[in-house]
Amino acid sequence: MSLRIEHLAPGDPRLADFAALRERAGYAAAPDDELRAGTECLVAYADGAPVARLALEVAPELHGVPGPTGLVGWYEATDAEAGVALLCRAREVLAERGVARVLGPMNGSTWKRYRLALPPAPGEAVPHPFLTEPVNPPEYPEHFEGAGFTVAAEYESRIAFRPEDGAEVPADDSLDRYGIAVHPIDPGRFDEELREVFDLSLAAFAGNLFYTPIGFDEFSSAYRKIRPLLDPELVRLARSADGRLLGFVFAFPDPLDPAGGGHRRVVLKTLATSPEARGMGLGGHLTREVHRIAFARGAPAVIHALMQVANASTRISGRHRGELFRRYALYGWMP
Repeated sequence: MSLRIEHLAPGDPRLADFAALRERAGYAAAPDDELRAGTECLVAYADGAPVARLALEVAPELHGVPGPTGLVGWYEATDAEAGVALLCRAREVLAERGVARVLGPMNGSTWKRYRLALPPAPGEAVPHPFLTEPVNPPEYPEHFEGAGFTVAAEYESRIAFRPEDGAEVPADDSLDRYGIAVHPIDPGRFDEELREVFDLSLAAFAGNLFYTPIGFDEFSSAYRKIRPLLDPELVRLARSADGRLLGFVFAFPDPLDPAGGGHRRVVLKTLATSPEARGMGLGGHLTREVHRIAFARGAPAVIHALMQVANASTRISGRHRGELFRRYALYGWMP
C-alpha cells in the first residue's frame, strides 16, 4: 500500500475528500460537526484514494490540565494502518508546537462531539444508539491505542427501566425549604429562557474536566437544531423564590428508539445545577421529575446519557437502578 498524508489548507478542493470520509466510514446518520474557519485538516491517501482523516488545533487552556493542549478531532478511517499513521502524524505535528498533551477525539471542545463509544465486553449486549450519542466503528479505540494513546477519561451511559413494581425513588420536600419551584420550559419564551440556560451552563460546567467556555451563538445553534424534539414537560427549570434559574434538566423522547411508536425511551441529556444550589438535592429532584413524567406517559426506560464515571450524575443514576448502557473513552498522549 502506497500511503501519503496531505495537509489541506482552507479552500483546498480536496476538502471534499475530507467530507466524504465520514460516509465512507460506514455511518452517516448523524451530521458532521461544522469545522471552524481555518481548522487544519489532514487526509491520508492509500494508492490515491482517501482512507483516513482528522483535524487538529491547539487549545490554549482547558480546565484541569494546565498548558496548551493539542486536540485531534473529526477522526474517520476506512483503513486501520492509515488511521494509525495519521494519528501518529498528528501527534508529531502538535508536539512540535509545544503542547503539553494531545487529546482525542474531540471536535474542538467538549461542547461538540468527543469521546469514542467502546465495544461491549464479552457477553454484554449491543444496544441501539440514542440520539446525541457518539457513534463510531468498534475498531476506532484500537486505532488510538495503536498510535500510542491511552485512556484519559472514562464515561458511561446508564439506562433505568420503568419499575414493574411501580416503586419510584421517593420524593422529598427539601426544595420547599429553599423556596425553589420547578416548572416546564415555556416555548413562548424559548429565546429568553435559553439565554438563562446558557448562563447557568457556563457556571455549572466550569469545573468539568477539559472544559472551555463558548459563546451564546454557538450554544444556541446546537439547541436550536434539536428544538423540533422539544417536549416542554421534559425540560424542567428550577427557580429560586426571586426567579433566578438555579438548575435545569433537558430530556427528550428518543427518535432513534428501535421500538418506535408512541412510547419511546427518554434520553436525559443534560442535568445542571448552579454552584450556589449544590447540596440541596436539586439534581436528584430534577431527575425524579423526568422519570415521573416519562413513565407516566408509558416510556419503557430513561437513558442517563454520557456521564463522566464517578461524578454526581452516576450516583443519582444508581438511585434509579440505572444499568450500564454503554462505555466511552477520551484518549490522551503526552509528548
